[in-house]
Formats: sequence, C-alpha cells, structure tokens
Amino acid sequence: MTWHQRKTVAYKTFHTNIERSRAFLRIFDKEPDGGRKQGQPTRDEKELLRGSLVFAVGALDAYLHDLILEIVPTYAPRSEKLTTALRGIAKSDPSLSLRLALAPSDRDRQQQFRDALSEWLEDKSFQGPEKVSNALSYVGCTLTWPDFDKKTMKSTASELDRITTERHAIVHRGELPYVRRPSAGETINLVDEIAKLIDREVCTLYL
Repeated sequence: MTWHQRKTVAYKTFHTNIERSRAFLRIFDKEPDGGRKQGQPTRDEKELLRGSLVFAVGALDAYLHDLILEIVPTYAPRSEKLTTALRGIAKSDPSLSLRLALAPSDRDRQQQFRDALSEWLEDKSFQGPEKVSNALSYVGCTLTWPDFDKKTMKSTASELDRITTERHAIVHRGELPYVRRPSAGETINLVDEIAKLIDREVCTLYL
C-alpha cells in the first residue's frame, strides 16, 4: 500500500488546512469573476496574501502537534529528545505514573498518557526549521533538511526560516511585509511538500 492510500489522521487534517490557505489565493485571484485585473493590489488583497502565509505556517505547526499525539502514545518511538520530553512530562504531572499503573486497560493507559502529552504540548511551538526537527525527533523520523531539499529543489530550512520570521512579524508585531502573489503560492507549496515528506516517512515507519 502506498502513502497515497495510507496517510496519518494528522495529515488529513493538515490537507484541509493547507487548502484553506490556498483559498486565500483563490479569493485574491477572483477566479469566479474570470481573473483578477492587473494593477496594484488593494489593502485587503495584500492582507489575503499575508493571511495565506500565516495560515500555512500555522497548518504545519498544528500538523506536527497532531502527529506527535497520534504516533508517540501508540508506537513509543526511541528518541533521545523524546526521552527528555517524557522526563519533563513526568515532572510536570507527578501523579501520571500512578494513574498509568492503576488504569484498568491498555487503552485507558494510552489515553491517560495521550492526555498528559497533549497538555505538555499546549505551550510548544513547531514553527521554524529547528523546532520542526525537534518534532521529527519526537516521532522517530530521521529525515534531514537535505532530504527535503532534494524534493523542493530549494534550501528548505532557509526558506522555512524566512517564512516563519515573516509570519512572526505579521502576527506578533503587526508588520505589513509585502507578500507577492507568486511568493505566496510558493510558500504554500513548500509547506505542503514538507508535510507530505514527513507523513510518507512516518507511514513507512509505523503504518
């Protein structure tokens, strides 16, 4: 069975979200009206392009959160970073080990752990190349940035860092960087390729 038949639940949600990001571009392009007129975009049109970037970065962040919750409780990948994270979870939730010991079934234990992991992840961000790499380590995925570069034909980590920096400027500082229509489309495609490659690798490992 190929990856096209077996995707993680996390990726299926991501696909919906990245298509929502593309919807910003379809509105910008005014496809229902036969195409956008040439000329300087309006203020609202510029915000559509910025919004597509913000939503794409958020979609990847949410995907990685969901992927960790889907994979770690079920498959317990071997990873030094995950081991460190588990110590942090145990420290922040001292009663977890007792709850796991008293759980009446494996399903209940798994759910108890998933709940604790979800709470631990609440204040974690997976935006930017370094944090994406951390997320990959948690799920035991050994992809490196050169692996992504072979598919995207770009310096993927550098591009993702630029995109994430631009996203933070928009969301946290209210800045108005000029995002061109072709660049917005390339951003969405890059983020989509990153998630696809991760999901293929994870499906190969576990599903």
